[in-house]
Amino acid sequence: MKAQRIFKGPDIDMMSANRAMAVSFESAIADFTAIDPSLNATFLADWKALREIVWGMEDDESEVLEGEVLMGVAQGALEKCQIKYIEVKYYAGRAFPNNKEARKEFGEGVYSKVRKSPLKMVQFMETLHGVATKYKTQLIAQHYTQAAIDEIATLTAELRTDNQAQQLKKKERPTETRNRIEQLNTYYGFGQRVAAVAPVVYRNDFVRRSHFLLAERQHPKVTKSWFTLPANSTHKTALPKLLKKFNVTLTNQSKETIDYWKADNINEAPAEIKQLTGGEVIPVTAEYPAKKFLVVENNTHKSIRVMLTKHLS
Repeated sequence: MKAQRIFKGPDIDMMSANRAMAVSFESAIADFTAIDPSLNATFLADWKALREIVWGMEDDESEVLEGEVLMGVAQGALEKCQIKYIEVKYYAGRAFPNNKEARKEFGEGVYSKVRKSPLKMVQFMETLHGVATKYKTQLIAQHYTQAAIDEIATLTAELRTDNQAQQLKKKERPTETRNRIEQLNTYYGFGQRVAAVAPVVYRNDFVRRSHFLLAERQHPKVTKSWFTLPANSTHKTALPKLLKKFNVTLTNQSKETIDYWKADNINEAPAEIKQLTGGEVIPVTAEYPAKKFLVVENNTHKSIRVMLTKHLS
């Protein structure tokens, strides 16, 4: 059975309201314990411990974006293999201009059927490397190098690794989503218990009662997602789909300064590195020529929380 949230609205709104409620509860714990003895220091400690867990988890949107990044990485590795095959095919044609059977060993007639499938291309490239090694004397005679032949195996390994990472993420995501929802529901349950007792504790004090309200539903045209950047790490967000539908802002929810830039692929050296100071909010806009990724880097020794706010265009 699919896990369902027991609360309404975005996760971040529930979590923020629950965190604020826990702070208020801690300062007034004696009032609550007097009405319900189970709402005690142990209850508070469990609530705070779970708070650290849920605030360290990635949300659904971040999971999707991470999957898109891995897909982009695998696609990049696939394109490198496609380019490599065209190169090998050229030298094979020079080496065997009148030997159709030899050219078929290099994949002539097969490549077009497998070129778009990462898994099939891994198998194809493994065979291609074996054939190129078999005929390396003839290829090198046409000025193709041993290093170029060796690169076939290197690119094959890269494609295999990147494709496996993408496929593994796809398989892991349903389990990760269920675990995250179950943790969020439990966290929300702490706030529910306190919110239910607050009207009794503060029956004649509206102001104090208002400190123990559950999150209200946010306007559906605004959604928030966030991710945690561990110390000395980077996070990549795929931009085309994001900016096509939404106006986006990026918020540094820490006190530290982090770096960010845009790039066409995840290994590209940044043309310009910009800084996002603690608490700063910036718009994320499309550029011309368009860039595929927004890269955020944390060079500090602390974990940093970053939030993407998306307004429906």
